[in-house]
Formats: sequence, C-alpha cells, structure tokens
Amino acid sequence: MGSVESAEPRLTVVVPCRSVTQQLEDLLETLLAASCEIVVVQAQHESDLPMEPCGPSGYTDQGVCWLFAAASRGSQIATGIAHTRADLIWVLHADSQDIDESLAFLLELGRSERAVWGRFDIRLEGSHPGLLAVAWAMNWRSRLTRICTGDQSIFFHRSMLQGIGGFPAQPLMEDIELCKRLKRLTPRSDFLASTIRVSTSGQRWQRYGFFGTVLAMWKWRLRYFFGASPQRLFQEYYRDQPRAKR
Repeated sequence: MGSVESAEPRLTVVVPCRSVTQQLEDLLETLLAASCEIVVVQAQHESDLPMEPCGPSGYTDQGVCWLFAAASRGSQIATGIAHTRADLIWVLHADSQDIDESLAFLLELGRSERAVWGRFDIRLEGSHPGLLAVAWAMNWRSRLTRICTGDQSIFFHRSMLQGIGGFPAQPLMEDIELCKRLKRLTPRSDFLASTIRVSTSGQRWQRYGFFGTVLAMWKWRLRYFFGASPQRLFQEYYRDQPRAKR
C-alpha cells in the first residue's frame, strides 16, 4: 500500500463506492494529504468479470488500498475493515464533503487510548428547503437514540467492533444494525455525537421527491425494526428504485 506501510496509522478510513466519481476523487485527495490509512472498496456485481483486489494505479501508487466486494454496502465495509490496521476506523460515503474538521478531530482522537464510537452531524447539500429539517431531525434523533445512519460518517474503535462479533456484513440496514449492537455493548458515555458537520448530497430527496423519499426511508426502517430480513429488504429496495435510493 505504498507509504502507509511505513508507520502504524492512527486512523483508517474505509470508503465503499460503486464507481470512481469526481466526488470520490476529491475525497481521496483530501484524505491522501493526511496521515491516515485509506481503504476503498468498490462494488462488484455478479455480471462483472472477476477483479483482483487492487484498483486504479493512480490511487494505489499513492497509498490507497483498493478492493472489490459484493455490491452491498455492508459487504463492502466488512471487506474493507478486514484490511485495516488502525485501532480507530471511520466509514465515509464516497460523496462526503467538507471533512477537514472531522478528519482533524479523528486524527487527534486516534492518539487517545480511549475506546469510543460515534458520528458527526450531517449537512445535506441541495436547494430544497426541507433538507435542513431532515438533517436537523437526523442529527437530534441519533444524538438521543444512538442509532445513526451511514450518512453521518460513523466511526468506532476496533475493540468495540470485535466485541460485537465484527461489522454486520448484511446487504441493507448495516448502519442501523451496527449501532444497535454497539449501543447494547457500551455505556452512553462511550458514544460521541460530534457537532462537527460533514456534508453529503441531498440529491436523492430532490430526484425522487422530497416527501416520497422521507416516507420510503421510514418504511424500510420500520420493516426492519419489525423483523424483515435484510436480504428480503435489499431485494425489494433495489426493485423499487427509483422510488427509494440511498
């Protein structure tokens, strides 16, 4: 992995993605300027030809570990975590923006031996005025319940992940399941709900209709809460696109 092998990293950033986009390239540029380990896990669909666990040489030559895994975020993240070395692990969406402050926060946190987990406040980028209300609700709900979404850039200590049997490599609702397990394992004081904001795109609310997207997201969450299997939800979720898209 290039230069990152020379020293034990304080922070590993795992980025699941579907393809290489300009947003991902911008994110990697910011991460490469910091002293952290970077693991990108690109989705590999059943129809794709088998791909080796390495990616575009322009990135791997700079120290990015580029992997391929089955096309579900849970599987991709679990695969990425298996290739990490740092005690503190941060899962970032490929369209995350404005991460400088949060990155600095976690690099400093990586110096501490305290085992914690948490997330950052989310800012949804877009022109719809309702996005402010959605972000506000997401931030406060997760602060109160300790149930967070992947959009909020969840981080956790390796020992905590080991305590819950590893990252839930399920095809959908992996972020909810992760938080449920960590919540049962740890006291509230080990959960950090940082007010530092990380931006991500609010495009899905604008593309598929604001209220329809909100209702669809709650439908999937409630069905999972009442016992629907992640595999069944995954099949229905992507069958129902574009009505609901993460």
